[in-house]
Amino acid sequence: MYQDPKRIRKNRVSLNLDDYEAAVINALVDYTGTDRASLLRQMLIAQAEAALLPTTSSMAGGAPLSEAQTRTI
Repeated sequence: MYQDPKRIRKNRVSLNLDDYEAAVINALVDYTGTDRASLLRQMLIAQAEAALLPTTSSMAGGAPLSEAQTRTI
Protein backbone atom coordinates (compact mmCIF):
# COMPACT_ATOMS: atom_id res chain seq x y z
CA MET A 1 0.00 0.00 0.00
CA TYR A 2 2.80 2.43 0.93
CA GLN A 3 5.96 2.77 -1.11
CA ASP A 4 8.12 2.79 2.05
CA PRO A 5 6.29 1.76 5.25
CA LYS A 6 9.09 3.19 7.41
CA ARG A 7 8.18 6.70 6.18
CA ILE A 8 4.78 6.54 7.92
CA ARG A 9 4.86 8.98 10.83
CA LYS A 10 3.76 6.84 13.74
CA ASN A 11 6.38 7.69 16.39
CA ARG A 12 5.09 10.41 18.68
CA VAL A 13 7.21 12.78 20.74
CA SER A 14 5.95 15.06 23.49
CA LEU A 15 7.44 18.47 24.00
CA ASN A 16 6.67 20.78 26.92
CA LEU A 17 7.21 24.49 26.34
CA ASP A 18 6.85 27.41 28.70
CA ASP A 19 4.67 30.38 27.75
CA TYR A 20 7.56 32.34 26.20
CA GLU A 21 8.78 29.42 24.08
CA ALA A 22 5.23 28.67 22.95
CA ALA A 23 4.78 32.33 21.99
CA VAL A 24 7.87 32.18 19.76
CA ILE A 25 6.65 28.99 18.08
CA ASN A 26 3.15 30.41 17.64
CA ALA A 27 4.62 33.58 16.10
CA LEU A 28 6.58 31.44 13.62
CA VAL A 29 3.46 29.43 12.83
CA ASP A 30 1.53 32.66 12.19
CA TYR A 31 4.35 34.10 10.09
CA THR A 32 4.98 31.02 7.93
CA GLY A 33 1.40 29.81 7.70
CA THR A 34 2.43 26.22 8.34
CA ASP A 35 1.06 24.04 11.08
CA ARG A 36 2.91 23.68 14.37
CA ALA A 37 3.82 20.00 14.03
CA SER A 38 5.35 20.47 10.57
CA LEU A 39 7.27 23.54 11.67
CA LEU A 40 8.69 21.82 14.76
CA ARG A 41 9.55 18.69 12.74
CA GLN A 42 11.44 20.78 10.17
CA MET A 43 13.29 22.68 12.89
CA LEU A 44 14.18 19.48 14.75
CA ILE A 45 15.46 17.72 11.64
CA ALA A 46 17.48 20.79 10.56
CA GLN A 47 19.10 20.99 14.00
CA ALA A 48 19.83 17.24 14.01
CA GLU A 49 21.41 17.44 10.56
CA ALA A 50 23.52 20.42 11.62
CA ALA A 51 24.74 18.49 14.67
CA LEU A 52 25.44 15.27 12.79
CA LEU A 53 26.82 16.76 9.56
CA PRO A 54 28.41 20.10 10.50
CA THR A 55 30.87 20.23 7.60
CA THR A 56 28.30 19.25 4.98
CA SER A 57 25.74 21.86 6.01
CA SER A 58 28.33 24.61 6.44
CA MET A 59 29.92 23.87 3.07
CA ALA A 60 26.59 23.43 1.28
CA GLY A 61 25.86 27.13 1.32
CA GLY A 62 28.62 27.76 -1.18
CA ALA A 63 30.21 30.50 0.91
CA PRO A 64 33.88 30.97 0.12
CA LEU A 65 36.33 29.73 2.70
CA SER A 66 38.28 32.25 4.71
CA GLU A 67 42.08 32.26 4.55
CA ALA A 68 42.26 30.59 7.97
CA GLN A 69 39.89 27.85 6.86
CA THR A 70 41.85 27.11 3.70
CA ARG A 71 45.09 26.78 5.70
CA THR A 72 43.53 24.05 7.88
CA ILE A 73 42.35 22.05 4.87
